[in-house]
Amino acid sequence: MNPMISKAVTGMTVHAAGYTRQSAARENKSEASPASQRAANKARFDQVAGEAVWCGHYEDIGISAFNGKVRPDFERLLRDCRAGRVNMIIVYYVSRLSRMEPLDAIPIVTELLNLGVVIVSVTEGEFRKGNLMDLIHLIMRLDAAHQESKNKSIAVKGAAKAARDLGGYVGGKAPYGRRLRQEIRTNSEGRPVAVQVLDTDKTQADVIRDVWQTIKRHNHVPSVAVTGRSAPGSVGNIVAQLNREGVPTQGATRGKRTKNGQWHNSTLIAMLRHPHLAGFATEPIYEPQKSNPAKLSVVGYKILRDDAGNPIQAWEPILDPADWFELQAWLDKRPARKWESRVSTLLSSMETLYCECGRPMGGGASKRPRGGAYSCARQRGVQPKPGEHEGGVSISQATLDDYVAGHIFALIATAEDDPETLELIAAATERFGVTQEAPERAQERATLVAERADAVRALETLYDMQASYMGNEIGRKRFASEVVAQETRMTGAEQRIAELATLDMPLLPIAEWLNHEEPNGDPMGPGSWWHSADLADRRAFIACFVERITVRKALPSEKSRGKNARSDVRARTRIDWVTSATDAN
Repeated sequence: MNPMISKAVTGMTVHAAGYTRQSAARENKSEASPASQRAANKARFDQVAGEAVWCGHYEDIGISAFNGKVRPDFERLLRDCRAGRVNMIIVYYVSRLSRMEPLDAIPIVTELLNLGVVIVSVTEGEFRKGNLMDLIHLIMRLDAAHQESKNKSIAVKGAAKAARDLGGYVGGKAPYGRRLRQEIRTNSEGRPVAVQVLDTDKTQADVIRDVWQTIKRHNHVPSVAVTGRSAPGSVGNIVAQLNREGVPTQGATRGKRTKNGQWHNSTLIAMLRHPHLAGFATEPIYEPQKSNPAKLSVVGYKILRDDAGNPIQAWEPILDPADWFELQAWLDKRPARKWESRVSTLLSSMETLYCECGRPMGGGASKRPRGGAYSCARQRGVQPKPGEHEGGVSISQATLDDYVAGHIFALIATAEDDPETLELIAAATERFGVTQEAPERAQERATLVAERADAVRALETLYDMQASYMGNEIGRKRFASEVVAQETRMTGAEQRIAELATLDMPLLPIAEWLNHEEPNGDPMGPGSWWHSADLADRRAFIACFVERITVRKALPSEKSRGKNARSDVRARTRIDWVTSATDAN
């Protein structure tokens, strides 16, 4: 055994280490609190009499001892104490060691004292083995620290609820376009309560209004206006302009860490998505983080509504609510990929056309009037998985486009003769209604879908933790109550979604689609609606009826008959039609 370690165990030599902890990493990365702790701990070590060795500092930054999470450096310190490398721990407060329940902390403390480790608090004295009163004193300190943290947590939650009930803002920092102002309001008991309210920041609000005007000016025109490498009015173009003009981001106005913050697409979109721009009261919507499912992140905001279903107006609007809803509709419909609006093939970029292997099929440009092909997106050189096709898969663009559109026209022209086709018409009408509904209703629908998903996640979490509630009658009642609350949320959202599906449902413009200048004319030929419709209208028409199109690889016999043979396209193509959202749920 290392002689120095042996001395440490016998107590002949003091091997002291400092331990520091800060519950939350500060935004500007300041470590003033740990720095003060380190300095005080080292100064206390300098007062140790006799032979002593300083083993350095162990520290955990941004980790609370109250929540019971693993603290890497604290665990390392325990291992070194067990190995005899440390026999004195110096902390500023005993609470730096633990804010767990005392009964959970006692085994750790007892083990340290039995190992001969002396626990030194700079402000609270020394605790060592053999003195029962010291141990009791230490336990009392730990209990007081734990109760302090628990009481603070309860107080913070209670204060947030009281502020929310009085119409205060409890979302933390002010969002872009706002600044916080404290206001004294009176609660139901007649007592004054200080709450935070959102005022309009004129400079930032003007930026938001300018962004919206830019979007409106450049995007109420056909997509063919996009030329070259310029897309005026796009999110990326606006972000570039904001950075060129040096417009400060929200982060650039707060703290040293973000003083040089730049605008990004995600920054601008998040800013424009927030309902506070319309003055609406909100609650955050949380989802587990992908990197750490135990933690939740805000992924959106639920608009609070009155009993009539109307958004609650809590703040002065920066954008007129109608403009904000229109902005949300534009954000929903903006191209998912850069320059997607320039794709000229009908079935590309609709997330509808797939190869038999499950990969999407893209369309390539061709100089021939009816040339070009949709091809499987599997890259060359990638080995097929078992059961997948060898080589590539392609199919004539023009022939497939004509087949899909022609199939739809044939169905709607004879719908009255086929009950199954009538079901398809009903489902298509429902989807058409969603695309035509007012932005306010679309936003409500999106909020309800998010709320339903949040309720489902909450129920799953409850059932995963069910065993922890079953220990006593109080826990069982609480579990049952929370399950009912989440099921009520879920059912309420589902009912309202169903109601929205039936409100003012517009009829499919079938007569317009089938109209032709000549009696009995081709519904896709010259003089037809289809012939004169632009790409966006054609895609919208197909999207009403088609859920997915799957193309399989051509057989040798099919290849020999020619790629453009309509019969071969029919044999190789499967169309999955849309179904009612009510049936799907």
